[in-house]
Amino acid sequence: MPDTTHTRGIALKDVSPSQAAHHAEAPYQVFLAAALSLALLGGFMLAMLLPIAGALEWDWGTRWQEFAQAHGQLQLLGFAGLFIAGMAFRLMPRFSGRPLAYPFAVRSVVVLIGGGVGLRSLAPLFGNDLAHGTLVISGTVLLFGGSIAFAAVIMRTLLHPESKAEATGWFFVLGAGALAAAGSLNLILTVRAINDGIRMLPVGENNALVSIELYGFILMFIGGIATRAVTTLAGHPRSQLAARIAAAALAIGAASHTGVTLFSAIEEPSPNLYRMANVALLIIALALLLIVWATGIFHPRANRVASASQAQFWFVRAAFTWLVVSCLLLSWYAAGALADGKALDQFEVDAVRHMLTIGVVTMMIVGMAMLVVPEFAGRRLQHPHERGAMWALFIAINLAAALRVWPALEGIGWLSSDRYWPMAAAGVLATTAVAAFAFMFAQSYLEQRREDWASLEALGRSRTPRT
Repeated sequence: MPDTTHTRGIALKDVSPSQAAHHAEAPYQVFLAAALSLALLGGFMLAMLLPIAGALEWDWGTRWQEFAQAHGQLQLLGFAGLFIAGMAFRLMPRFSGRPLAYPFAVRSVVVLIGGGVGLRSLAPLFGNDLAHGTLVISGTVLLFGGSIAFAAVIMRTLLHPESKAEATGWFFVLGAGALAAAGSLNLILTVRAINDGIRMLPVGENNALVSIELYGFILMFIGGIATRAVTTLAGHPRSQLAARIAAAALAIGAASHTGVTLFSAIEEPSPNLYRMANVALLIIALALLLIVWATGIFHPRANRVASASQAQFWFVRAAFTWLVVSCLLLSWYAAGALADGKALDQFEVDAVRHMLTIGVVTMMIVGMAMLVVPEFAGRRLQHPHERGAMWALFIAINLAAALRVWPALEGIGWLSSDRYWPMAAAGVLATTAVAAFAFMFAQSYLEQRREDWASLEALGRSRTPRT
């Protein structure tokens, strides 16, 4: 019988046993551990500290904005980026029928990207320009190297003539190219800023960088996984044409928005440039909505999710609900700005960005990981009485997304310092949820290293109702 990749109890036919035997397992646990460590010790910690500093009016000076940029990179590349990279390396051989290219480079990605965002996040602590600049440049060079190494592995694996990746390969190749472009852009802009004596990227340049990282890389890979795995869970055949169109449109929109935003930041902006940027945002919104439609998650033909995984799949449903709301909000903002010939203001950018990163990306990472990561698949056998914990995580992440977006939606109508308290509460909720998720992963990893972890005796103990 053909080998299968299990996504909760349903099987995705991808590769034969003889092929699978030659596909060494990528060290995805290292990537996940690094991603969760950077998130908890950096990104989510700053998600709590930054709004608390704003609410209590601590005088952090320009360091507040420096740490805000560091928070963004920790979350986008450190947390989401490394998590996505680890899972991409694990899944690619299964759906492409090809072993990973350049296996020696795989581990270097976690070291380079993880080390790069780590150094960048430490730089604001140093007032000395030499120490600050050294950390910033070193971190940027490491990020550049990691992005190139990641793109090389993805492209050499999936662009091979014998690859069976289909439309998923489009998403992964385009997303890897976007990360390589982001690494190059980051290096150029950072060197330019350091030469000009600036400690952080100007707002417009940082917006351009975040645009290619979020839309071109992270959401591109989420689209690739969703149009493959989620479509199957919803009982639909995979639509290759719709998925390819969505991938191409998302790439065009992300590249256009990044380019126009960057040009507007460096050169003199104009209403026509702003209109081009808003058209690009509308293309991005339409591409993301096409991805949602292609998955069939809101019009399933069948529910192929096992009863033991129903709670986990609600995370995926919630992520796509947030994605639809994000696209509608982005379209509303972009259409209004297009008519007025202006750019989105920072409140509008902030609202869409955090709706996507918390409601979509964080929710999707937690949900899909609990469905497909082997440690969580085994956990459903060892810890069958965690339905309450699953729903607590679900509520915490959804509430965190709502609280974080709320002040941004208020915009200039709420400028007092107490607007930061909902943000701080969101940071606490998200941190607690991700910490619990990390604990579950670490606990299951350690438990499943024991030789008897799946024995009838061990499973019998785990299934004994607690009193």
